[in-house]
Amino acid sequence: MWIISIHAWAEEQPPESNSAVILAPVVVTATLTPVESTQVPSSVTVISREQIEATQARNMTELLRTVPGMYIDQPGGRGSVSSVYVRGGDPNFTLVLLDGVKLNDATNSRGGSFDFATLDIDNIERIEIVRGPVSVVHGADAVSGVINIITRRGNRRSAKDVEVWLGGFGYGRVLLQANGVHRETDYALSISSTDDGDPVEGSKFRGRAFNANVGHVLSDNMEIRSIMRAADSYLESFPDDSGGPDFAVLRAVDERDADELSLGVNYLHSPSGRWRYDIGLKFSDRREDVDSPGVAPGLRDPFGIPPNTADNRYRRTSLSMRNSLMITEHSQFAFGAELETEKGESDGALITGGVPVPTSLDQQRDSNAAFIEARHRFSTGISLQAGIRVDRPEEFSSEQSARIGIAYTLPSSKKTLYANWGEGFKLPSFFALGNPIVGNPNLEPETSRSTELGIRIPIGGNSASADISLFSSVIDDAVDLVEGPPPILVNRSEITARGLEVGITVKPSVRMDLTVQVSYVDTDIVGTTEELRNRPEWRASLAFRWRPRTFLDLQFSLLHVGEVVDSSIPTGDRDLDNYTRGDLTAIWRAGDKWRHVLAIDNLFDANYEEAVGFPAPGTRLRFGARASF
Repeated sequence: MWIISIHAWAEEQPPESNSAVILAPVVVTATLTPVESTQVPSSVTVISREQIEATQARNMTELLRTVPGMYIDQPGGRGSVSSVYVRGGDPNFTLVLLDGVKLNDATNSRGGSFDFATLDIDNIERIEIVRGPVSVVHGADAVSGVINIITRRGNRRSAKDVEVWLGGFGYGRVLLQANGVHRETDYALSISSTDDGDPVEGSKFRGRAFNANVGHVLSDNMEIRSIMRAADSYLESFPDDSGGPDFAVLRAVDERDADELSLGVNYLHSPSGRWRYDIGLKFSDRREDVDSPGVAPGLRDPFGIPPNTADNRYRRTSLSMRNSLMITEHSQFAFGAELETEKGESDGALITGGVPVPTSLDQQRDSNAAFIEARHRFSTGISLQAGIRVDRPEEFSSEQSARIGIAYTLPSSKKTLYANWGEGFKLPSFFALGNPIVGNPNLEPETSRSTELGIRIPIGGNSASADISLFSSVIDDAVDLVEGPPPILVNRSEITARGLEVGITVKPSVRMDLTVQVSYVDTDIVGTTEELRNRPEWRASLAFRWRPRTFLDLQFSLLHVGEVVDSSIPTGDRDLDNYTRGDLTAIWRAGDKWRHVLAIDNLFDANYEEAVGFPAPGTRLRFGARASF
């Protein structure tokens, strides 16, 4: 199984310039120390603030759809659970971070995935996506990849913004932002309220969020930075596997109330020009109340799913220290340790024949880890990087994760060849271990290993760039449900994935750029003829951005997704047709104080499904206005 990925990032040049140069960003997620993306020996995509502004995406789901090697679905409207599949891996194989704070929820029935439906993009500076196992840096859950959401910081150009949106299907949104610097303290704050309306029968989303990023400089070589996110959401959708609005027999919907809190404090100190360390304290708390009508019996399951309720709470606290030493001008050495505590509780029941059957659980897990990484750049243009991490989770054997990578930049053409091999692991979720109906306390961790080859190619004097990679990965001891009776989760599957990702960015001038990406991934459950659900083999996207005037910014994008295998209880297995959708955004800036936006989602009114029976929302117009003070 192999994959190819091509991506690039463009920076604005002065107006008088006739050409543009693509500059490589510094990446902080792929290694223990920041490094230029061109030197990272693995596939990395960075979505910049400029790109976020150009797309005017409504949420994270829309923003991540065009990332190479990544498939993300949102069945029906935003009220349903959103899932991301990186290189064919399950949603719970991708670790999601907010400024380094882990957001995955180990109490949910999806094995510890993160629901992007509840996350807005108000205060995001950039998003770093690393594909492939990264447990050597981030520990458990980084089996298929890592998505690190990095929030904005205050700057000297202080501003206060008010933004209002109205759109089709009853869409509405209000956003207030403030950022600036006061003496030695910088701040970036935002508060928002969103109503997604009723784009599809049974789907609703109402959410509020507060984000803060505050930094204080103690001296020339010391800084404290704090981040906070507090959000509450109310969501409605037809249950998973119900067949959605088209096939569900029971017409009642799931109701979910979610409250989320993420906190992080980092102390950064550089005692000398060669030594820097970072002490981080991170905390996340997620509560979710779920009330589901269940799913009626059908073709796939003669029993269906009984009505059920759950009151879940999950908390994670971690303390870490990372040290970075500059041994020589070309040699870097990093090491550190981490302590982590997880606590999960659920008070729920299945209602069978009018009688509640408890599904409650109460789990706690402590773990500690030590890690080390070394990087050296030779005078020949070769960069070598290697690392190892040892995690010691409570009630499990130690998990060793290793990774080695090499990159070689050809002096004449500046092409960079890279290769890497890495390992990842995931501990069983609290739901999988402790659920009284299907839980199994004897589950073992799931593990992965992956190999990747790639090349980055500057084109036309750095006015364009391409990144091509091939990958092959294996996931062992994958957790699966044996339907019984009695039903139980077990380690029984080996999953393989191979693919190709290609992405190219061309920037012929400062006012125009074009990005194209194509992804292919082939997944297989070894020893069976069963196909994995929600894994399209082919995906492609195109984004064309044009700034004909300094006050006008236009972006047109296309997304094509190939056939997808899915299933529902009333219909059994079905192949969902391929589809192509387009989106258009126009931004008009009226001076320095006002900005007006027209966005057309699903421009051609494409009729498609991302899950059986869940039609996608039709064409939606959105109008937005922002005033800056």
